[in-house]
Amino acid sequence: MPYRLEKDFQDLIASNIQKDICSVLEMDYKDFKLLREDTYINGITADFTLFERNKVRAIIECKSGAIGVSEYARGIGQIFQYEYFFENHLSLKNYGFCQNFNSVLVFPESVLKNNDFNVGLFKYPKSKKILEINSHNLAVRHINDKKN
Repeated sequence: MPYRLEKDFQDLIASNIQKDICSVLEMDYKDFKLLREDTYINGITADFTLFERNKVRAIIECKSGAIGVSEYARGIGQIFQYEYFFENHLSLKNYGFCQNFNSVLVFPESVLKNNDFNVGLFKYPKSKKILEINSHNLAVRHINDKKN
């Protein structure tokens, strides 16, 4: 199974699929910057902070391909926290936030292939984007609420 380790999946995002993520988030690749392992309040470390014109456009949580439903639900909890940071302008580094902020949960397709849960039957933050990455062709798919 590709990307059993979260670090390997983070490396893929950092090196290969940034343009596609920008496209899904409807932002210009020329105006973005990606910061890895960024720390917020309460010692919470986000996998990535994505900046657009020097403001936080998205905070990204990655999950490896070897997770089950509990770790998926934990990821949802993390992106709820990221939305809270946006709503309350909480940043240790005095970041500004874009009004069209997204909290993003991203994972390889093996998460859905190897588990029997419906991603549409969870509660998500209003700002969420759920992204699935095809490990073979690196295509980025935005998962809408009612898809499984």
